[in-house]
Amino acid sequence: MLIALIFAMQAMTDDRSQEPLEGTAAAPSVSVSADDMLRLSQAALARGDRLLASRILEALLEDPQLGIRNEARFRLAMLASSTGDWGRAGGLLRRILDEEPGAQRARLELARVQSEMGQLDAARKTLREAQAGGLPPDVARLVDRFSAALRDRRPYGASLNFAFAPDSNVNRATRSDTLATVIGDFDLAKEDKQRSGIGVSIGGEAFARLRLDEATTIVTRAGIASNIYRRGRFNDHLLVGSIGPEFDLSSGRLLLSFGAQRRWFGGEQVYNAWDLQARWQRPIGRRTQVQATLGYAYYDYRANELQDAHLVSATGSWERALSRRSGMSVTLGGTRQIARDPAYSSVSGQVGLVGWLDLSRTTLFGALHYQHSENDRRLSIYPKRRSDDYLKAGIGATFRGLSWHEWAPQFKLSWESNRSPIEIYDYQRWRSEFGIARAF
Repeated sequence: MLIALIFAMQAMTDDRSQEPLEGTAAAPSVSVSADDMLRLSQAALARGDRLLASRILEALLEDPQLGIRNEARFRLAMLASSTGDWGRAGGLLRRILDEEPGAQRARLELARVQSEMGQLDAARKTLREAQAGGLPPDVARLVDRFSAALRDRRPYGASLNFAFAPDSNVNRATRSDTLATVIGDFDLAKEDKQRSGIGVSIGGEAFARLRLDEATTIVTRAGIASNIYRRGRFNDHLLVGSIGPEFDLSSGRLLLSFGAQRRWFGGEQVYNAWDLQARWQRPIGRRTQVQATLGYAYYDYRANELQDAHLVSATGSWERALSRRSGMSVTLGGTRQIARDPAYSSVSGQVGLVGWLDLSRTTLFGALHYQHSENDRRLSIYPKRRSDDYLKAGIGATFRGLSWHEWAPQFKLSWESNRSPIEIYDYQRWRSEFGIARAF
């Protein structure tokens, strides 16, 4: 369907092969040599000489005219797409948009590339950005149809991320020297207090999809997230997996899943968990998407069975493309935890805000998250009932100007604080990450 969309945009001109990429700066006086080279590359491609066509277009990437360079990038991206080299195609299209945000043909092609790579959320976001920039009515209708039909075409896939992570508080521990109890204050040992360290953050996910019919797909996912430090007693590992159907409905997309989790800290198993989740997504207009999630989980803690708990949660989010180069999302949620010991039972509410902005070849992003939680009762050893206020703020940037193939360096900086009347839960933390991410 997106091929028809591209043709619709190309049909708005008289000569598609000679047209500069729509939305790019039209060169007022394109040199004859550059024009001839574009024709030569087209002729070579018509003869089936893809290597010669590619070499000619690569040479045009050094042309002083922005319109010529981006036209060459676009044609190279189409060559890469035709051979299934989605990473190279996506990188070239992203480079066009970095220099010319109004290049709508490139943005729509990028959405197709992302869908082919299994990045469905990224593809929908790219389409919303295209619609925020304005499209001809016929093309806009085709985009609506493609967006509604967008689904992952790959039967399986995987992703991996890696970063070095200096951390001021690897164990999320207090700086307090004492712990207040009903029988007096106790001195905290050094190993129970805040410790800093430099670690490695590793995460990955793999998925497999089985299409049952046009509207139903069974999706299986498995993932791991690890923070590894020189002192093994602070290593944190989380293993997750899920399976369930996805339904493409006229009113949106419904995703149901059954999942399991297992977490280790310092080499010791912390808990096993099982969960059920229902997530519904729906576009509102051409620039906005809403999502609602209901979940149930059971946590089995290995060290203290009194913490074993049933959790029920609900969240809602609103995401909007503000322009071709910026967007934001807002999330609201609540959780009810019912534990064996009422002192571990709690209710919590949260709100989150995320924003992003493309500046030339750099993407800036920021996030703010707040949560308040109240425990049902006081633990008998402590003088007060637990009532926490958690705040986390983060900023980051992806530097596509320093990209290698489809990968680019990424930097993140975050600060978090948990204020609690119980000293061992009261802490602050700074964390930075230096890693890599996809450049598009």
